[in-house]
Amino acid sequence: MSHIVVTDHLLWDLVTGSHAEGTTCLAVAAAIEHHDRTLLISTIDDDFETVWQLPSDLVLPGETLLHGLARMVKLTTGLGVADVTGYAGHHDRLVKDEVIRTFVFTVAVDDPERICRWANIGHHWTSEPITACSILGDIEGHPTSSTAPPGRLIGPTTSYQLSAALRAGADGLLCAEAAVELLVKQQSWLNRHDFVSAFIHRPDPTAQDPTDLACVDWLGALGALNAGRLPCSSGERQLFRIASSLAEGIPIDLRDAVTGLDTINTGLVARAVCHAAGHRP
Repeated sequence: MSHIVVTDHLLWDLVTGSHAEGTTCLAVAAAIEHHDRTLLISTIDDDFETVWQLPSDLVLPGETLLHGLARMVKLTTGLGVADVTGYAGHHDRLVKDEVIRTFVFTVAVDDPERICRWANIGHHWTSEPITACSILGDIEGHPTSSTAPPGRLIGPTTSYQLSAALRAGADGLLCAEAAVELLVKQQSWLNRHDFVSAFIHRPDPTAQDPTDLACVDWLGALGALNAGRLPCSSGERQLFRIASSLAEGIPIDLRDAVTGLDTINTGLVARAVCHAAGHRP
């Protein structure tokens, strides 16, 4: 199964990006891998039929994604998570008018063969590719699967891939790193086609590798912002000007730049300044 490395940045982006889209009901699923196979467990659907799916559950209030993942794996399989090896994507489903977003992580567990001694559940190791149907209870090729095509597992979002490329491009330059983080944490800019297409430069614009490099045309974007060609909120405008100043040394009126910022944006600016000064979190 293809996946990407799990980092604090990725986990933060997954949660905050979902909340920014209005999706607040989050769940996790574990693709437990062993000898090139993935563990499925049996559950009963509304028609009392046996279905096979990845271990999954909702993330509880106050839990991080990884804490919820470890709790869920232990409760559903009796196994302990030894390592979270990657992120494979997510799937959205509508339940009683509420969107539930399930994030799928690849997982290594301690003593996976112990599942055979866990009498509470049925289990099955499959070599089939994991899709969204694996979360919902259908896996293509399994004897009990339906004839429905496998559902789509949505990989890392474009904004996440782009933020990873920007971080890679700024790596090692404290002020550039601080400016990129301030841009990424705002959520909005990397989801805007007018900004990304005109002011984000990549060696290969079609590349999807999150290790690819990218950079921001800060001067060009700031000029467009000041000319009214990048309409945005006052808070977004203030933070972008601060980020541009950190990245390119553009003078700004600090009193004007911070006046009226809410608590969250003030915290982002404070962390960016500390990072630029060499005090990394």
